[in-house]
Amino acid sequence: MSDIINFNESEIVIALVGAIGTDLKKIIEPIKNKLKSYNYTSHDIRVSKQVIDFIYPNQDNLPKKFEHISYYMDKGNEIRKLANDNGILAGGISLVINEARKKEQDAAEQPGPLKNTAFIINSIKTPEEIIRLREIYQTGFYAISVYSEEKRRKKTLIDMVMTEEQAEALIRRDEEDPDSYGQKTRDAFHLSDFFVSYDGNEDIVTNSIHRIIDIIFGDPFKTPTFDEFAMFMAFSSALRSADLSRQVGAVIAKDQTIISTGSNDVPKFKGGVYWPSITATGEVVDDTRGRDYKRGVDSNSIEKQEIISSIIKKIENQITSRHIKNKIARKKVLNRIKKVLYGSKIKDITEYGRVVHAEMDAILNCARNGISTSSTNLYCTTFPCHNCAKHVIASGIERVVYIEPYPKSKAMCFHDDSISSVKDDYKTKVIFEPFVGVGPRRFFDLFSMQMSDGFPIKRKNSSGKVFPWPGQSLPPLRMQMYPLNYLEKETIVVAHFASILIKFSSGGSHE
Repeated sequence: MSDIINFNESEIVIALVGAIGTDLKKIIEPIKNKLKSYNYTSHDIRVSKQVIDFIYPNQDNLPKKFEHISYYMDKGNEIRKLANDNGILAGGISLVINEARKKEQDAAEQPGPLKNTAFIINSIKTPEEIIRLREIYQTGFYAISVYSEEKRRKKTLIDMVMTEEQAEALIRRDEEDPDSYGQKTRDAFHLSDFFVSYDGNEDIVTNSIHRIIDIIFGDPFKTPTFDEFAMFMAFSSALRSADLSRQVGAVIAKDQTIISTGSNDVPKFKGGVYWPSITATGEVVDDTRGRDYKRGVDSNSIEKQEIISSIIKKIENQITSRHIKNKIARKKVLNRIKKVLYGSKIKDITEYGRVVHAEMDAILNCARNGISTSSTNLYCTTFPCHNCAKHVIASGIERVVYIEPYPKSKAMCFHDDSISSVKDDYKTKVIFEPFVGVGPRRFFDLFSMQMSDGFPIKRKNSSGKVFPWPGQSLPPLRMQMYPLNYLEKETIVVAHFASILIKFSSGGSHE
């Protein structure tokens, strides 16, 4: 079928995700330079200048950088609110891509996809934008998240001529804007296909980006690092969780060997967490009183509600007609208090859940099997909560690698004596560091020789000699972006099959 439906020179869409103050220009340049080596032309898309300015034009006279950045944040929020859609700016990005394609094809006889063309988006700010772009461009879409420590980002912003307070305000707002239509960069970050760290070392960034592009083009000799493999295994472990809130996976490794896996699920008698079982008739079933979904309730949520209700009840008993005579006024006050409580940190409590967290499950699996966790690494799909963090420290784990942030965690605050994000502290503290490399989302597509939606990877010819790569001709993208829906693909395949039938019926070759 790949010979029948083939777009070897297809377009590619690359979106960058980075917290405010991250110098994404240092990422874009090596992307463009590496794409040139594959004969690809790049189009830069600045969301602020080409999408927001398109809706709100002529705003180049803003006085200072702080006001300038705040303005674009405000307008982005306003657009999302008016549309009641946190992914609406993805539509603006698609409009820019569409217009660029039209401009390039003004003289073309047969308009269609641009050959050997990449669109680089700077930058994505909400999870919904990534989801929308992935829906539109499917296998041709890649998101790259760029991690830069807050200290460096703050300095970058201050160097733009703003105060430290202003820089901190922008950073907090960018991470998690309290406006429901605001930027949520932190929530978008973990949805990417690749993760890059920028600490000012341009050689490291360039080499990381070049490897990513080579992998996208199907370099058969680019295989996973151990960190990438371990995180993929953690991600796989997460998929077996039936938790009502989220799926989290973890693995513990020592000397580049995985010694334990874990997921967040309900513990069972004799150790471990629940798995479905197979009956004598072949039916796959869960224990009727085991996992939370079988009980129909999340015990942690119920307990939190009961705590809030008990507080409200006690306040209600204290507020009598002596304090507020009017019953309606009393009810309004209680409703306001209830709203405040539901928006408070009471909602962050996790201790009443029945599930064992993935990190704990992995540690306990080691304990049951008599395997030491001393001097090991923990790979976890989500930053550990403060409860897991203290067990991580006590177990002797020396390094924790994570993808998704978990803002509710107080681990770094409660255990600053034993945990650090600075790698140079490895002799005295457990190092918590963000994952870098190819993310689990596209692991099969980018590393499998056969089990991929892209073309198969070959490493040797029929005589057993290694293929030179990229060889005399440049390779196509491994994952092509077909400008067709499944009905159009079906029509092409059916037409091809019909042409073969005609050959047979006319006595043609059966080869």
